[in-house]
Amino acid sequence: MLNRFMLVPALSLILLGLPSQAALPGDENEAPQDYSVNTFYALLVAEMAGQRQLYDVALGNYLLESHRTQDPGVTARATQIAQYIGADQAALDAATLWVKLDKNNPQAQIALSSELVKAARFNESALHLQAALDLEPLLNVNFISVQGVDMTEGSRELWLESLTPLVGRYKQNQALLFNIASLHQQQDNNDAALAICDDLLKQHPEFYPAWSLKARLLATQNKFEDALDTVNKALKRFKQDKAFTLLKARLLIKQKNVTAASKVFSELNEQYPDDAHILLPLALTQLEMKDNLGAKLSLQKLLNLQQMQDEAHYYLGRIEQFNGENDAALNHYLAMQGGREYLAAQAAIVNIYLSKGEQKTALEHIRQLRNLDHENQQAYFLMEVDILNRTKQYDAALNVLNAALSAYQDNTDLRYSRAMVSEKLGNIAQLEQDLEHIISLDPNNATALNALGYTLADRTSRLDEALSLIKKALAIAPKDPAILDSLGWVYYRMGRLKDALELLQQAFAVFPDAEVAAHLGEVHWALEEKQTAKDIWKKALEKAPDSQIIKDTLQRLEVEL
Repeated sequence: MLNRFMLVPALSLILLGLPSQAALPGDENEAPQDYSVNTFYALLVAEMAGQRQLYDVALGNYLLESHRTQDPGVTARATQIAQYIGADQAALDAATLWVKLDKNNPQAQIALSSELVKAARFNESALHLQAALDLEPLLNVNFISVQGVDMTEGSRELWLESLTPLVGRYKQNQALLFNIASLHQQQDNNDAALAICDDLLKQHPEFYPAWSLKARLLATQNKFEDALDTVNKALKRFKQDKAFTLLKARLLIKQKNVTAASKVFSELNEQYPDDAHILLPLALTQLEMKDNLGAKLSLQKLLNLQQMQDEAHYYLGRIEQFNGENDAALNHYLAMQGGREYLAAQAAIVNIYLSKGEQKTALEHIRQLRNLDHENQQAYFLMEVDILNRTKQYDAALNVLNAALSAYQDNTDLRYSRAMVSEKLGNIAQLEQDLEHIISLDPNNATALNALGYTLADRTSRLDEALSLIKKALAIAPKDPAILDSLGWVYYRMGRLKDALELLQQAFAVFPDAEVAAHLGEVHWALEEKQTAKDIWKKALEKAPDSQIIKDTLQRLEVEL
């Protein structure tokens, strides 16, 4: 609301019957000595309209009277109103007139500079900014970085080129240098931004924002040690500063020094015991350190403070679930209303219901959410399919996916899920169709490329096509053990046993799951290394006694362990 609407000095003087500005000797724009009743009435109506949020009326009257009266005060007010309501062209027109009427007013020059930026007239903007700084060298110019946020990369680069000459000319203006550094940061010119910050801190070591920006820039470059060093230097100047201390703790986490970070959060918590933004990260570091009791106390305090309740319920639920208290965990998860962890909580709820054998309740819960929460509907479809897959209801899962894809036909997660269900049902044609659709939408989708290649290698004789797909996937994700496994398997199917063995051993070393074990064992078996194969399968079954792929392999090869 524009509660700042007040009678401008010009109007106040009108009410007294006085001119708004004393005429100056030699002033080309000499102020009028009096106003008509019509002008007085128009400006009074404008102010009243502003208070009633009729901003178009207020702006229209002020623009008309600024041109009619040629008064700088009225024109300044017209500019302010236009800027406030985002009427860019009107603001540019008013600011242009304001500078014409009062060119020695730095605020007029700044207003015009700001509006010229919006019009992408960057060189002209820089000239008026320079004029403002010549009049008032330490003028606040925060509009520079504020307007940079919404610019395109190309426009921001042109704006920076126009501003660069001002850096050396106005080195004493901390706000100017800082805003240009921030503009470089927005452009991802982090080295240029850091250079300006360093110059700023040499000249103005007490300039707080430069310390903060420098630390954040270094962190963005993953130079966490340098960032931490900067924060520690800042804390020597700004002792026990809350923001810098919080940043220090977060940098320690980036360095994986959770113990030190937790200590910093604990010290902050002693100073600010009711600050949720300290309590939550304290609880998370306590969880990381396996201090579940400490974490539980911190999270319970968040609930007592009625702050960050969704986050508190989620992590309390995780603690209770870890302790085997599923009912208590369920109560916490169900208490959540939203938040970043909301979907993870719903997945946890499903797991708890399934662990209790309550499949029907799990399905009802997810279906109810799907009907209520349309924003996350696709995620709930996938959760429902997961429940049905885990209980081997593949036909029902396929029906759900068909319904989901009728609404979200290009959702790659739903397509991939239907491909996997189709494979379970032996419908390779449907699998191929869905995976090819994903690849048409995202040619570099390594998961889809690998899945299609593996299926062709495992279930068809199209081995050359399978090899091409898997190699493309591997080029995109060269260290993915699932893709290494697929490549090993296609080599096995092609009779290239030594190549297959090498790749499967690489995959198994990184990801020793049952499927890779089944494949690796089969290659050893084909190489007549039968005891090695048996040992691999036996160990795999010890870890995953219900593994169907191991059982199928043993049955197909007629092997008894």
